[in-house]
Amino acid sequence: MTTQTTKQLEYLIRGYALVATLLVASVHTPALAQKGSVDWAVNATIIDGCSCRLLCPCIFGSPATVGSAATHEHSGRRSCFFNMAVRVNKGHYGKVKLDALKFWFAGDKGDAKTVELTFEPSATKEQREGVREFLSHFLPLKWTSLTEGPDARTDWKADAVRAEAKLDGGKAAEVVLARFSGATGKGTTVIKNISYFAAARNEGFNILPVETLAFRRGAKPTPFEFSGTSGWTIIIDMNSKDVIATRSR
Repeated sequence: MTTQTTKQLEYLIRGYALVATLLVASVHTPALAQKGSVDWAVNATIIDGCSCRLLCPCIFGSPATVGSAATHEHSGRRSCFFNMAVRVNKGHYGKVKLDALKFWFAGDKGDAKTVELTFEPSATKEQREGVREFLSHFLPLKWTSLTEGPDARTDWKADAVRAEAKLDGGKAAEVVLARFSGATGKGTTVIKNISYFAAARNEGFNILPVETLAFRRGAKPTPFEFSGTSGWTIIIDMNSKDVIATRSR
């Protein structure tokens, strides 16, 4: 074997070794990233209203079906239009604080499963990542369409007998809830000891029927407007450790 041939073989072997190293890195890096997921926690108050009659069958009782008196049917398709205005009381995503962060989640969680997420302009890239991570576990549904709308301010306030939230001053979306007429004593009717989607903990459903429920932006999700339907406020709490514990069961 000549000296030139030997050198060519050496270069060829080194080239194979480099390719093998890159392949190993490309295979193992995503796996390591998945194992080393970011620690997060969210305690939030949610103003939630939907198009179902009281009480929303998606939460209370049996799943909504086409033809149910509680749901809305469009061309043989079950619909549950909703506005969910969320304010984080306390939370973090890694080292990034989520305290006082507000965001809006709206659409149709019926058969269409088309939804839109909206952040306020002040939300940082890391905070947005944290919210997306939280929502993927809190509402672990397979959406047909999940989009992010243009940033807009969320005006948000809630107490024991009334809750109001407006997206872009009400031009994009609005939800107004008022005290349940059947409530006795102070405050409103509260339902406890029932789960709320995949939240690990909640403080009960403060029943506040809808005065105004509207989504006025874009074509997907479909714009909607309702009154006299199902609504409540609720404080939820969950974190990444809850997710790990659920997976290990």
